[in-house]
Amino acid sequence: MELEEEYSRNRVEMKKIKKQATIMTVFYAIYLAFILFEAFYSIFISKIFLIGILLVIALVATGFLGVFRKDNRFTIASLVLTSLHIMLLLFWDGFDLVGTIIYIAANSPFIYYIVQTIKNNNRYHWLEQQQGFPNFEVQQTMAEMDKRQRAIKDPYAVKKEEIEKRTGATGQMEDL
Repeated sequence: MELEEEYSRNRVEMKKIKKQATIMTVFYAIYLAFILFEAFYSIFISKIFLIGILLVIALVATGFLGVFRKDNRFTIASLVLTSLHIMLLLFWDGFDLVGTIIYIAANSPFIYYIVQTIKNNNRYHWLEQQQGFPNFEVQQTMAEMDKRQRAIKDPYAVKKEEIEKRTGATGQMEDL
């Protein structure tokens, strides 16, 4: 009974992780589409704008790879690129309080999803180490355990095979 409860909790946790990963992937895709639309609409404004667009494309790509590959290195790289993007936009035109608040507010959903990606990846790696991963089905785990148990030979069967090998090497009585 305890195994079933643990599997049930892990199964629910895995469904939450997959649902949040889907939401984050859609968010990254929409964000990337918006940035690309903005880039094509106003590509010739300034060089700093082009650098900003390239930074955003890089941070969206690393964020998506963090979700897709369940690797926090990509997610942390995305966080670093996000802060670099915010600093670039803040200090290019000069520092002002209103601009700072606007840039941070505009990038706060992205920062939120980066933090959620790190949490999801950590929970996913914890679930990977649990018995029954990835489906957490009791019958499947029992079948796998039975298969492993059948692969293990009984000590008496091993001794019987050894005796048969020895008698086979000396020959049979009929050979005489």
